[in-house]
Amino acid sequence: MKPSTERDYRRRIARVIEAILVDPGAPHTLDSLAAVAHLSPYHFHRIYRALMGESVVETVKRLRLAQAAQRLTDAAQVTAVAHDAGYDSPQAFARAFRDFTGVSPSEFRARQRLLVGHPLVGAASVRSPTAGSAGSAACDAARRQAVRMNGATQYEGTGEGSASDSRPNVDETAATAASCVEVVELPPLDVLCLHHDGPVATIGQTFRTLMTTLRCEQTPLAPQRIGICARDAATGGFRYRAGVVAGWGDETARVESPEHIEPLRLEGGLYAVHRLIGPYALISPTFRALNSGWLPRSGYRRDRRPALELYRSSPDPGAQPTCITDLLIPIRED
Repeated sequence: MKPSTERDYRRRIARVIEAILVDPGAPHTLDSLAAVAHLSPYHFHRIYRALMGESVVETVKRLRLAQAAQRLTDAAQVTAVAHDAGYDSPQAFARAFRDFTGVSPSEFRARQRLLVGHPLVGAASVRSPTAGSAGSAACDAARRQAVRMNGATQYEGTGEGSASDSRPNVDETAATAASCVEVVELPPLDVLCLHHDGPVATIGQTFRTLMTTLRCEQTPLAPQRIGICARDAATGGFRYRAGVVAGWGDETARVESPEHIEPLRLEGGLYAVHRLIGPYALISPTFRALNSGWLPRSGYRRDRRPALELYRSSPDPGAQPTCITDLLIPIRED
């Protein structure tokens, strides 16, 4: 496919995504969305899957559930959210939401409420953002306990009474682990990045373009992917850059970056870090909970540096419920 042709197709797909986002719960069909792209249904289906890595039906479902997560973060009732998302019953919605996120709608809403109201805060020393899972003892302990409590057979009893008598509440422990926020100080970071143009749902396309341009598939070491979210003073919105950490292997030293690939140095400093386990569609509502709930109660203030998303998992669409993403909010002492 010629680069000019691919760019044209990506613009058409962006229009389709924007049309879905206007009303995710509407009865979108292959024919109606193909008309938005000005393509035949057959050609649209083939091009869409090739560029997006999923069918348009899967995209509609994902965007509906992403909007549902936003509303659950705002404490909306599950029944109302299910109806607005286009599901016939709360039960059908709950099954789809659990398949998508790994938790039920009620569990997700409780987790967001805990993150907003009573965050577990830990502190970690200076560490590299490319490090795997270093964290505070408090957060790590909560995560380990949640893992141990996935099933009754894994619970370590006290020896007094039955396990069912003494076992802590699994949902509460999992929610506590999911609400951990660490305050860390990070050093400056050099990245190679590509400006994203289009709706959030097409960020994956920008990452694929970046990885292909930098020939990341030719190195045995997986690059650390990073999302850079900065406020746009001109529009009042946000600018997003898809990036990889420079120097993950010898390939970055040998590749001459094209003009549209931007080398960028990110300032170091204090960050509030929350580890999200779940699909990328939960990033936005989780940032929303952190900024509206955790930050005002934390004793810190938001800094002018961009927020960061560190993608710890490989970009495998089939592993969305278990994707690990570190969300970093730049902060300073109040």
